[in-house]
Amino acid sequence: MNRREFAAAPLLLTACGRATPEAGWPAKWDRELVRKSVQISDEKFDPEHKMISVILGPEYRYHTKMRECRAHPTRDSLAYALFLLEEGSKERVERAKEILDRVLNLQVVDPESKWYGLWGWYMEEPPDKMAPADWNWADFNGSLLLVIEFRNGGKLGAELRGRVRESIRHAAHSVKRRNVSMSYTNIAMKGTFVTQAAAELLNDEELRVYAKDRMVRLCQAIDETGSFAEYNSPTYALVSLTALTRIRMFVKDEEAKRRAALLERRLWLHMAAHWDAARKQFAGPMSRCYRNDIGYPAWLEKALGGRLKLVTPQNRTDDGDTGIHEYRCPVDLADRFLKAEPDREQRELFLAKPETAGTTYFSKDFSMGTVNRGDFWVQRRPLIGFFGDDSRPARTVQLRVVKDGYDFSSALFFSTQRGPRVLGMINFRSPGGDKHISLDPIKDGAFDCGRLFVEFDIEGLDAFTTEQIENTVFVKSKGLQLRFRVLDARWGAHRPELKVSKTTQSVTVTLDLKPVDAPKRVRWSEVRAAYAAFALEMADGDGTFPDSMPVSKLDGSVLRAEWGELKLAASTRVQTVEQHNADFQGDARPVPRLENRLLAGIAPGFPVG
Repeated sequence: MNRREFAAAPLLLTACGRATPEAGWPAKWDRELVRKSVQISDEKFDPEHKMISVILGPEYRYHTKMRECRAHPTRDSLAYALFLLEEGSKERVERAKEILDRVLNLQVVDPESKWYGLWGWYMEEPPDKMAPADWNWADFNGSLLLVIEFRNGGKLGAELRGRVRESIRHAAHSVKRRNVSMSYTNIAMKGTFVTQAAAELLNDEELRVYAKDRMVRLCQAIDETGSFAEYNSPTYALVSLTALTRIRMFVKDEEAKRRAALLERRLWLHMAAHWDAARKQFAGPMSRCYRNDIGYPAWLEKALGGRLKLVTPQNRTDDGDTGIHEYRCPVDLADRFLKAEPDREQRELFLAKPETAGTTYFSKDFSMGTVNRGDFWVQRRPLIGFFGDDSRPARTVQLRVVKDGYDFSSALFFSTQRGPRVLGMINFRSPGGDKHISLDPIKDGAFDCGRLFVEFDIEGLDAFTTEQIENTVFVKSKGLQLRFRVLDARWGAHRPELKVSKTTQSVTVTLDLKPVDAPKRVRWSEVRAAYAAFALEMADGDGTFPDSMPVSKLDGSVLRAEWGELKLAASTRVQTVEQHNADFQGDARPVPRLENRLLAGIAPGFPVG
């Protein structure tokens, strides 16, 4: 990028138009979204503790030990305070001030503390009691306090406003102290907003220098591949987009704003490339995802000026953020969200080392996406497809590996895809994680396990038929045809068998890897081979399948599979992820970058004017 391009960066983000009644997003919708968020949170407010109150269930949640109890979340309480201030009545402002007073007191403000600048997730569990503390809470809560200050600081009174600013200072210096990797995309962007905005607000030169350097490093990290390490993540793409939008809305530094504009456009380009317009969903693969169905994304509807025709305040009750942020889709990218492009394949480089790339195929009746190397942590979607129309809930195809009812982080995924065909391999790493890739490690290569199985699930079928011929399952419906074949699978000496179960609208294919009668204690050193190789092909409801079939063979400890132009080789052993990556061979074609333009091409000190 040359200096002329950099200086013109804000023009690259020409908006679809600030929401207007004519554009299909009336300003009153913003107010309605805020009002509804306040209304929902009103029901959760605990007047005794001046915070939001929630009931926690027994399920596993990383970072916290709290189960089956009432708790008071700090982030949700700050968000409620923000929306109360936006509503603006005297009574609402007083409640917001009470919440702020309470939550500010829960921050660790001792610079000598390991947890300096942090909050616990909950009032009842300060950072030093968590499992472990979540450093991201300095970024999340710090950014909320900044928005409160910029939009509503004058409503707080001098004393409380001063405390809010001090809290922002602690949070921003915590972010600086942590200095997170710029490959942690959403937190890299959120923390950049926090430090840049705090530096300006507080006239903090140390933060200013840090934020300036951090913005350049963030651009350099994205320049490595042209895309995002936290690729195609519906939830966290919005977190990243919100951080960049806040820089556009609140930051004054022109160089920071121009770099953020370039990042914002790149993120929109990335999202547009993976948007399945026929089904109004983000297609796979996904680095991080909490739910397959994006539901009713008010932020995207607003960014497109109401042209998505999916969301109104009437079908959203909890999205006050959209009401206060100026989300904008670049004009030249809008049609990619609005018009379907059947028979399109999107290949994209995500990570350089090891080379990690995604392939997404868009057809008339479905989309399907895979990543060439990944894992089965609960947030991952290494293989996921969508089919049918744009109705909710989404109709999905998903591959998982499940251990005792929870997605197994030590399971790895390798694949190669061309069009609607995929060759895939599931194998296992050691060392690795159980429920979480890093926070829940398997110790000494041994763990208890009642059941471990591969699950291939199809949800949302109408009037379908199935047929199973040995290790191949055929599914046919009006809007989708599919064949899934297990090429080979082993667990030690055991050969797992494919099983099929059905409901009125779903088909679930399972492959129990661990034998039912095997000991509960699994020691990886005693499992010589653990893997499942498969082939998948999808077709439109009125389409046909070619006659060719995939083949595979074992070559020592490596399985090799072929299917027309597709070739795959991957290890059958339980070994380190580095060894698995070295053994994997997939698509030999060069992987294209999302965009070749370099974002960090201007020296950090270049004067912008």
